[in-house]
Amino acid sequence: MAYFYGSAVAMAGLRTALVDACTANGWSWDADSEVLSKGAMYLRLQVVGDYLVLLGRTASGSGDAPNAVRIGQLGSTPVTWPVTYEIFVFEDEVFMTINYSIDYYQWCMFGRSKVAGLPGTGMFVSASLSHQAASNGVQISTSSGGAGGLSKACPAAFWATSGSTSGTYRAHYNSWIHSDIDGQGWLLSQAIADGAVGAAAMSPLVTLLPNNWNSEAVLLPLRAWKTRASSKVSLVLELEYARVTRVDFFDPGQVIELGPDRWKVFPWYRKSTSERNGTTTGDHTGTLGWAIRYEGP
Repeated sequence: MAYFYGSAVAMAGLRTALVDACTANGWSWDADSEVLSKGAMYLRLQVVGDYLVLLGRTASGSGDAPNAVRIGQLGSTPVTWPVTYEIFVFEDEVFMTINYSIDYYQWCMFGRSKVAGLPGTGMFVSASLSHQAASNGVQISTSSGGAGGLSKACPAAFWATSGSTSGTYRAHYNSWIHSDIDGQGWLLSQAIADGAVGAAAMSPLVTLLPNNWNSEAVLLPLRAWKTRASSKVSLVLELEYARVTRVDFFDPGQVIELGPDRWKVFPWYRKSTSERNGTTTGDHTGTLGWAIRYEGP
């Protein structure tokens, strides 16, 4: 694992830091097409206006995911510069977090699923925001997110469960995987109105954290499932180096030790203990958070 830490004063600098970290660890960068690649993984990485935009592909110039995902302004809170960034590069998983305005965090991740038997490339890509403007803030709960309005964000990976009801293709979806199960490419569901099965599957455990005995929050597997016909699901992703947790008693950026491993803990967007199970129109993600395997200093 390689770990990088620094600051950036614009989205272009943030992209440069991410590209440099990846190319130093086995990825290739085509500046003309703005594509990072490694094996069967292709990621178009662009700065568009005030956003860093990521688009998964199955080849250098084709096979695009249905929509891009992004880092940028959420609701009425802009990204303020400079930001501090942390980049974690593993063999087949890359994570980047940014911190700004004291307690705001955003993130992106991409890589290849290790689930055996996938007919697709296994490429996944996710970020804080979907392609849709998030002008009305955050909507997230322990089991879902993004419902109730196309202009609300669900800034957690594989958490958004609401499809579009007004024709904008998967407006809330900020996560994609090319499993190609049932010949459906990047899609995580059989029908456009179905959401990805991720948060809903682990909601009972998320709700129980932290425990009442010692106030600790365990690290839960970060998984995604594809909904299929006859009310069945198939596992399409289980991240090796990221986990889901609750941050009630963790500080953002805190490093915790579990046996020989260290993990760095982050809120999905912004921590709030007063509305810990989420919000419908707020500027936070309660105490819903995640952890990344940390091998830095």
